[in-house]
This record gives sequence, structure tokens and C-alpha cells, in this order.
Amino acid sequence: MARVIVSVAADRIADLPTVVDALRRAGLTVAEVLDGAGVVTGEASGEVIAALAKVPGVADVETERDVRLPPPDSPVQ
Repeated sequence: MARVIVSVAADRIADLPTVVDALRRAGLTVAEVLDGAGVVTGEASGEVIAALAKVPGVADVETERDVRLPPPDSPVQ
């Protein structure tokens, strides 16, 4: 399972609960819904991720990535 971030289209934010329900039916395990930002986070398998992008009201689906920064006193900045 991959962690994903789903952006909801601006014109569908008012209908966010319906979009979230459709994402669940498509296979997303919802972790968090950020109402004001129109963002839904969760987990999905590889084959489900492509299906999430086709859900009406979805603007984008991204796989979450880890970012590591060097310590502040590191010579590489």
C-alpha cells in the first residue's frame, strides 16, 4: 500500500463529502480529510491509484514521498 495525497478540484470542494465517498468506493483507505484545502490523504494499492484519478471531482493524485534534509550544521546545504 502506498500513501497518497488526493487534490479535489476547486469547483467540487463544496461537494467534498461526496467525492470522499467515491474515493472510498474506488479503494482508498482514507486517513485524513482537509476540508479547507480540498485535500484527502490515505493509502491505496498500485492498481487503485490509477482508478482514484478517474473519480469525478479529483484534480490530482500523488504518491507521498519522504524528504530528508541534512542537519543544520552539515557542510552540505
